[in-house]
Amino acid sequence: MSVTGNLKPVLHEIRHALQTLIEQGQPTMLDLNGIPFSPSELAELETFLGQGEIAIELDVLGKTRIQECSYAGIWRIQHFNEQDKRIGYFIEVDHVPEILRSQSDDIVEGLNTLSGILAMEAEVTDD
Repeated sequence: MSVTGNLKPVLHEIRHALQTLIEQGQPTMLDLNGIPFSPSELAELETFLGQGEIAIELDVLGKTRIQECSYAGIWRIQHFNEQDKRIGYFIEVDHVPEILRSQSDDIVEGLNTLSGILAMEAEVTDD
């Protein structure tokens, strides 16, 4: 495959997204699967972004790998199916990737469960 010429524009888009996060607090998600890259461009993108200190692997309906890039606020997110074939590849520019944030309903459920357990323990202690 020949060079597509998409690497530099994507790098500038990532830089702009990081500036937008800083100035406006607005996160950005770039779908790299939707952008044609040659294998050499994809390798160059990976090398340029590098690896930061945080790497996380989730196992929910297939694997998701989250890697902080060398630049704080830029995250590489890859989704894989059960055959370990990559089915999604994203760059997320945010303080923390959205997939790692607890959902409000889950937090409420956690509070209710914790409160119930502590209430039962208090009843046992009072007896």
